[in-house]
Amino acid sequence: MKNILLLGTFSLFLSLSTLGQTGKVFDNLSMTSKILKGERKFAMYLPPDYETSQRDYPVLYLLHGSGDDQTGWIQFGEVLRIADKSIKTGKATPMIIIMPDANTGQRGYFNDIKGEWNYEDFFFEELI
Repeated sequence: MKNILLLGTFSLFLSLSTLGQTGKVFDNLSMTSKILKGERKFAMYLPPDYETSQRDYPVLYLLHGSGDDQTGWIQFGEVLRIADKSIKTGKATPMIIIMPDANTGQRGYFNDIKGEWNYEDFFFEELI
C-alpha cells in the first residue's frame, strides 16, 4: 500500500511539475551573413520540453512587420505566452519559432532589383 501511495504521489508531482514549465525565448541572438555582409539578429522560442527531449521539432518562421525588429513578436505579439498556452492545450505541437530581424534601413524580406540587398537569399540559404 505504501508503494502505491508513494508511486501515486510521485506521478502527481511529475504531472504538476510539467504544467508549470514554460518555453524559453532568446531575443538578441545573431549570426554572420556572407550574403548580407554582416551580422544579422534573430530571436528564438524553444518549447518547454526542448532541453529534455530527443525528438525533432518543426520550425515556424515569424516575420515582423514594417518598423519592428526581431523583438516585435516577443514584446507585442507575446510569443512566449501564446506558444506555451497553445502547446499546453494541445492546439499546437511543440515547435521552435525563429523570428529574424529585417529592420536595417533596407526594408523587406526579399531581394532588391539591383542585387544590393538579397534578404531572400540570406533567409533561404543561410538562416534556414
